[in-house]
Amino acid sequence: AGAIVLADRYIYTAFARDVARKVDRQWVRELYQFAVKPTVAFYYRVPLEVSLSRILTGRTELKYYESGMDLGLSNDPQESYKMFQERIVNEYEAMVDEFGLTVMDATLPIPEQQRRMRKIIRPYLQGVRRIRSSAQESAWAGLAREMRPSHPDIQVRDR
Repeated sequence: AGAIVLADRYIYTAFARDVARKVDRQWVRELYQFAVKPTVAFYYRVPLEVSLSRILTGRTELKYYESGMDLGLSNDPQESYKMFQERIVNEYEAMVDEFGLTVMDATLPIPEQQRRMRKIIRPYLQGVRRIRSSAQESAWAGLAREMRPSHPDIQVRDR
């Protein structure tokens, strides 16, 4: 309560994937009813071909479950991926109105996506103070001490 949480994926990902796997939509909603509704949730919309291309740029093959191979949609992993991900996209599109997801164009350059996202969340961050836990303070102090010998210009204020 009262904290700011930035999360990559949330219940909406589970909603979309579960329903795409033919789990009853209402049952899925009830299963996750405990989850806190976020102030802002972003849906980064991207065409399937772009999504597939980005994945295959980073690795040589699709993962079994991300491509929906377990569903028997197609024996071809790329075709299965497109079919499965289309189901997921359809669920996300339905959730835009149902949950008020903020749609972002994920084909834009990342700096532009960042600029737009920051503009949307900035009003929610007004007046928020930064606080570090003692564990964070210890970690920062330890890191600074480690850097001292090789970086004499860094000054650390020990507590």
